[in-house]
Formats: sequence, structure tokens, C-alpha cells
Amino acid sequence: MQTLRKVHGGLAHLFAGLIVVQFFLAGLGAFETVHNKKFSDNNFGPHGLLGTLLVLVALVIMLIALIGRWSPTTTKLSAALFGLMVIQFILGVSGAGTSAILGGLHAVNALLIVAVTYLLVKNARHPTPEAAATTP
Repeated sequence: MQTLRKVHGGLAHLFAGLIVVQFFLAGLGAFETVHNKKFSDNNFGPHGLLGTLLVLVALVIMLIALIGRWSPTTTKLSAALFGLMVIQFILGVSGAGTSAILGGLHAVNALLIVAVTYLLVKNARHPTPEAAATTP
């Protein structure tokens, strides 16, 4: 269980770092659009690709938490992260395709993802009392 917990914490930290890159790629895509004076799907291609990868990383984070069962808090946060990432994917695709409002919600949901990721990283660094009690 201790190994799974370390892997989970490492992935949470990796996810947090990749979120910073993801925000950079979103800004880069937006300003490429402004400077080119036209929108192109290629402007946001790297952002979309990394976003898809982040959904998969969130899935792995959740699965490790479910298998490990060392902390209800960690499990809930991990499941919330995956759920928010699925919503993020849907909002991003819908926002780019048919609805600017859903695209706006894509940005708001990103803030929720940052908050949950922060809590996961904090939990990995300072486990809750119930997690500490179940770790051998």
C-alpha cells in the first residue's frame, strides 16, 4: 500500500505540473489566434492533446486511489478530479464546436481542477489522520 500511495502522490505532483503547462498552451493558442488574426484548430492542438493526456492521468490517479483504499479523502478527491476532467473534455469539445458559453465554462472548470489538484498534492505531502492510521 505504501508504494501505491507514493505512486499516487507522484502522479498528483506530475498532474499539477502539467496543469501549469496546460495553462501556458491555452494562452499560447489564444495569442497565436490574435497575432495571426484568424482562428485555427492548430493553435489549440497542443492544448487539446495535453488535455486528453490529463484525462488519462486523472483516470490512473483515481484507479490507484480506489485500489489502495488508504484514505476516503484521497479516494473522493481522486474521483472528483477524474470527474472534473471528463467534464472539462466535454466542455472543451463543445465550446470549440458549438457553444461559446460551454467554452467559457471550460475555463471556470479549469479553476476547480486546480483546486482539487492542490488538495491532492497537499494530501500527498501531509496525509489525513485516517490515511496515516492505515499506512503500515
